[in-house]
Amino acid sequence: MSLKAVVHLDEPYTHQAVIKALKKSQLDIIISNSPEDENTDIQWLEYELIRWEEVMGSQSSLANAYCIRKGLIRKAQLAYNITKYLSKNPSSILKRAIPETWLFELDHVDYFEESMNEVFEVERDLQLGHSFIIKPSLANKAAGIKVFNTLDQLRDIFEQEESDSDDDDDDDDDDEEDVSQVKEWVIQRYIDKPLLVNQRKFHVRAYVLAKSNIEVYLYRDMLALFALRKYDPTQLDDNLIHLTNTCIQTEESEYVESESVKLFWELNIEQKDHMFEQMKKILADVFDACTSEMTTFQAIPNAFELFGIDFLIDEDYNVYFLEANA
Repeated sequence: MSLKAVVHLDEPYTHQAVIKALKKSQLDIIISNSPEDENTDIQWLEYELIRWEEVMGSQSSLANAYCIRKGLIRKAQLAYNITKYLSKNPSSILKRAIPETWLFELDHVDYFEESMNEVFEVERDLQLGHSFIIKPSLANKAAGIKVFNTLDQLRDIFEQEESDSDDDDDDDDDDEEDVSQVKEWVIQRYIDKPLLVNQRKFHVRAYVLAKSNIEVYLYRDMLALFALRKYDPTQLDDNLIHLTNTCIQTEESEYVESESVKLFWELNIEQKDHMFEQMKKILADVFDACTSEMTTFQAIPNAFELFGIDFLIDEDYNVYFLEANA
């Protein structure tokens, strides 16, 4: 009996790779690239194109994503889930492996002082010279991420954000709802002593397969993504020192892809196997924390999903979980 699969992905390389993999399988599969095709056995589509009524209506219809997984991929929701998980599992590796995190909401910069009252520990430690990193809950590709170590720097970040929003509003009158909505951020204690290679900070991009409800597999081949410039903890205003996302580097004259993207297992560093074991333990508890909250992560038997997971390593070879990307 033949199976019917529909494959339609925006990235041509990924689209062709999926088709090639399906053709190599031992199954008799008829492949379509039309997302409008109904009653398919396999849907491998962009999330927005998946016909969830088919997936939820029949366990024989397989989808390449979970319908509900914001508890993992949204930074604020993940932070909430992990905090709740740690209250019940205080001995979890996540107690050490997740940087101390605060949820921060600010609908307008005029209410900055009031919002800071909700994260008084951050203000207290800023006065002691500690550094923090702030990230929008929903953004990706390093958008809106800043490192700071004074209250004035943090206020300036939001004033600039407000100014940018006002500019966008002038350009598009229909954007008013987006500008006025409450903005959700996470503030994390900055790991200011990262493991360096050739004096540059890096993070590890790992690839994880989650299937059914739920098995999680960590792919051994991983990437190391490097900051563009040599590490200097005193230069917090230079994102090219502190942020390791290559997407912010490609327009810079210094950018050389082979220097910014390397294979993790080829790095000249110690304890790589120990780091890998930490990653497995961290992932087990992260997914346990998320799937325990069914309203924000619903694991179903006829779905699977590939996630990009970012880890950071400090100078003592401790691994930290940064974020998950769908």
